[in-house]
Amino acid sequence: MFGGYHFKAFKRAAESLEKLMDATREGLPDTMTAIRLSGMEISDLTTELSDLGQEITQGFRSSTRAVRLAEERLRRLTNMAPPPEGSQSKSETGGPALARTARGMREAL
Repeated sequence: MFGGYHFKAFKRAAESLEKLMDATREGLPDTMTAIRLSGMEISDLTTELSDLGQEITQGFRSSTRAVRLAEERLRRLTNMAPPPEGSQSKSETGGPALARTARGMREAL
């Protein structure tokens, strides 16, 4: 039933399959190692990006607080009534009110 031609074709197919399996067996460990290392690198990068995102968020919040504080102090400064005529413009701590306010804003930042 099985002629010589069919037997040779079957034998060639089996040999090809064997070569393919050998190549797979040899290359698979290196491929798996490369995939494992890539996964570790991706995990590290994800962690670094997450940390960077948190740092950016904290920096943004700090900047927002500083701007709000500066705005609040500027509003207080602009809403201050002018000193009555004849009064001194310097306080006991030294310096005009504007200088004290500017110094306070600088120290807050």
